Amino acid sequence: MAGIVLLCFCSVLLGAVPVLGGTEYRLGGRDGNPWQAILAGESAYHIFAADDQIERQVAVGVSPFGVGADTLIDFSGTSIRPRLIDPSVNIAQADVNAGRTTIPLPYIPGSRVLSTDHCIAWGNFQPSIKLMLDGDPTTATFRTFVQRVGFPPGVGFTWTNSVVFDFGAGVPINRIRFYPRLSRREDYQLIETMDVPTPAAETFGEDSFLANFLAWYEIRTGGNSVVFAPDPCSGSGSLTCSVCRAGISSDVATSKRRTVLGDLRWVRNGDPLLTVLESTRENLNPVVDMRFPTRSVRWLTLRTFPLRDYEIAEFEIYGEGYVQETTYLTPILDFGQAVTWGKIRWAGDVPDGTRIEIRTRTGHTPDPQRYFAPNINDDLIPITRAQYDKIDRAAQLLPVYDADHWSFWSSPYEFAAGQRNPNQPASTWQDGTLLLSPGPSRYIQLAIKLFANFNVAPRLDQLTLQLSETLAAQALVGEIWPIEVASFEPTPFTYVVLPTLSDDNAGFDRLEILTHVRAHTVRAVRIDGQPVALDQFVPHLLDDRLIVAFPPLTGTADNFKQVEVNFDVPVLRFGSEFSGWVFSSTDPDQIRQRIAPGNATFRLAGDLLAVNTPVGGDLLVDVQVPEGFTPNGDGINETLPITYKLREVTADRPVQVRIYDLAGRLVAHLPVLKARSGVFIQEWNGRNRQDALVQPGTYIYELTLNSEQQHTQRGVFAVAY
Repeated sequence: MAGIVLLCFCSVLLGAVPVLGGTEYRLGGRDGNPWQAILAGESAYHIFAADDQIERQVAVGVSPFGVGADTLIDFSGTSIRPRLIDPSVNIAQADVNAGRTTIPLPYIPGSRVLSTDHCIAWGNFQPSIKLMLDGDPTTATFRTFVQRVGFPPGVGFTWTNSVVFDFGAGVPINRIRFYPRLSRREDYQLIETMDVPTPAAETFGEDSFLANFLAWYEIRTGGNSVVFAPDPCSGSGSLTCSVCRAGISSDVATSKRRTVLGDLRWVRNGDPLLTVLESTRENLNPVVDMRFPTRSVRWLTLRTFPLRDYEIAEFEIYGEGYVQETTYLTPILDFGQAVTWGKIRWAGDVPDGTRIEIRTRTGHTPDPQRYFAPNINDDLIPITRAQYDKIDRAAQLLPVYDADHWSFWSSPYEFAAGQRNPNQPASTWQDGTLLLSPGPSRYIQLAIKLFANFNVAPRLDQLTLQLSETLAAQALVGEIWPIEVASFEPTPFTYVVLPTLSDDNAGFDRLEILTHVRAHTVRAVRIDGQPVALDQFVPHLLDDRLIVAFPPLTGTADNFKQVEVNFDVPVLRFGSEFSGWVFSSTDPDQIRQRIAPGNATFRLAGDLLAVNTPVGGDLLVDVQVPEGFTPNGDGINETLPITYKLREVTADRPVQVRIYDLAGRLVAHLPVLKARSGVFIQEWNGRNRQDALVQPGTYIYELTLNSEQQHTQRGVFAVAY
């Protein structure tokens, strides 16, 4: 019997047994929920039978507090990718019959045109601005200059505020063109010389206003990194009113827009946060056609300096290439009950110079925010979202993230780790990566950012979540001891898990613990204090985790089933969290249920799963190099192993090994290794850069870690034959 159990355990761990059936939620692709349908709240997850046919499907709801959104995503086909801007399309052409307080630009969803003026002036300002964005060269935005009596020349009565284009995201822009009303007869030759797209001469009027061109102007731009208040009705030092959005004047008061970024203001004339693209007082060209290297533009302002009358019949903006940063955000998806999350995987293409960032967060309530307001004693008390929405916008306190019921956004998943492997059957789930956000949970939200350059873009074809409607345990808490270590040597740890099991739980017989580096040994496994025979239930030690097995734990009348594991491992990063999961070897999907930190035993006082290390010190430690080696072809001691540990290295950093002779000449340079905290071995075969064996003698090794600072260790060794 022990041999059968061991054989089953090993085959499961090695992924040798095909697994069919299971439960999946698919976004995109030919057989998944359409990307746009998910934004509209229409989707379902599917339960598959053993023959991989759909057995049933369950509708997935959406929370009213987490609306889905996309920023310049191309939804053509069954994939998503950044929007490609057509260089022949004027992206500034407006829908002049839509909106009262802003002018939308249909080619760029989410874009708008506003003014730097206070919101109460917008109602008078907007109609005239529309005329230069309506695609009709017979209409124009114009201003009349009237010299003020008694003032120096050039100080007159006219509108001098800026027009603000907010594209909602960085759009690749490389051209701006504007011109006054032209005559189809008198200005025919000028119209014919205009570059593509060349307006048809018959679209112009009979009269020429060529002399009324704009001579003085300034254009500024800014990218996604520039942050302003949402609109002229809010922001530090702006005016706000209860009906400002309708463009109607009323009682106004000074207001500041409070955000997590601090007090924000709206765009100013000649705003110093924006970069000057063109500023001139000497324009002599009636038709201005500016071309410049493509740049990513979120904000564009046009400011005029009239010393005479001027008009703009059409103000056109052109771009070319992919939008550099786009976002797809699902609504908060409601699965109707707490489910256990397994793996996440995707299929797509990420060309060189592009990337895709995928994040998740999970929760137990429909709203990830908490709301507060002062009572009559000026004490802050919690309120509902409905009560919060009734408070005047200027008096609303910023919501607080509900960290008690929601996880924070996960770190971005490593794209290669979750990539679909077409050489493996999809139903076996041998590819993909574990979902980082904790479960079980009822709610989940996904955020996908696609980063392109102007010439090439990534593409995401499909994303799939693996889940289970049946929980392994009703609740799982765990803790580790000790929670502080004094060195970076292997330390004995005790890991205790306390499950709460009910009759309808699936139970489990495996415990997986993330150790970050390879554990040295598992000394003992106990269930309710009774040791598990490790010769029958052999622990499995992997490079960054360990998995222990034991007899199945299920819900019974006596549901106290405490699991304790004793193992030795070094800790190389401050605050390393020893995350843990349980699962059943008989579950065809092998879905892990995550362990939450908590009080799992009265014997340990930490109630934590994180371990702290000494603060400070070198990042490159415990370098071990033999005193010598003999690369003579006898098969013994043929290479020089260079063993070392990296600690507190949270992102991939280059590690270089160089070999020098005693004269300081470079002999060999091993391939650069990119790594983060862990234990590593690199080997030198005794050959120089010409691939010839070096002469016997004494040599120097140099081991270098390039992090925020450079960390280097050197030593000597001998080569003998």
